[in-house]
Amino acid sequence: MLDFATSFLYFAVATALPAIAGLALVTSASSLVRPRYLIALSFGIFFWFFSDTIGTSSYLDVQAGFSGGGVQIAILVLFIIGVVLFFAADRGLFSSLPAGPGLAIPMLVAVALGIHGFGEGTAFGSTAAGTSGTDLLETFGGVSGGTAYVLHKLLEPMMVGAVYVAAREGAVAMSRRFKDVLILAGLFVVPSLIGAVTGYFLEYDATYFFALGTGSAVYVAFRLVRHLFVGGEAQGRWESARVALWLLAGFLAIYIVALFHS
Repeated sequence: MLDFATSFLYFAVATALPAIAGLALVTSASSLVRPRYLIALSFGIFFWFFSDTIGTSSYLDVQAGFSGGGVQIAILVLFIIGVVLFFAADRGLFSSLPAGPGLAIPMLVAVALGIHGFGEGTAFGSTAAGTSGTDLLETFGGVSGGTAYVLHKLLEPMMVGAVYVAAREGAVAMSRRFKDVLILAGLFVVPSLIGAVTGYFLEYDATYFFALGTGSAVYVAFRLVRHLFVGGEAQGRWESARVALWLLAGFLAIYIVALFHS
């Protein structure tokens, strides 16, 4: 068993600092890169994120066929709740009007993505409590595994930052932007920390939370897509190709990060 205080501290730092950095990077890049391209970059990241999320939910227990019983039903119901809850909360999702400059929509996206982090935190906590080893880094895949986790937490919140930039549609004072980044990072990170604490001291199946996170991730996809097509940005002859290149950049970035897991 790993010491709780030490393992939790390292986990918190490895989760929070990259998240803040990823958000700060995207929001700062908005002065150089058009919001649509940042959204496309984020959508590329999302493809891998969703694959990871639905995979950790055991693909909603589909492999059980029609014999999954109560567990399968509960997983499916949580997925449905995740979809309906966030779609209902974002009443302007299918409106032609801009989302507005407030933090409400980016905060909703941060929470939707953070649910997956709760499951990851649970997995971390339960592993730390159940391992017979005493080396934190080796318990979680060594340098390669640690690097993969940190880089994932750098890339994933970029989706939140891109929505923030697209919703703002204008320059934001640095002091205000820094405050907003901290708020959004907190909403993204806190579920992971709660999961780590509960996972260390309690025994429960995190698959249910991954199922809920898979449902909430569907909302994130629709919010990203909306910002790709709604807006007054000019359309050039090669706009589609440029969007595709930014999307591929996001996908390849998280793909390369995932290679550290292997």
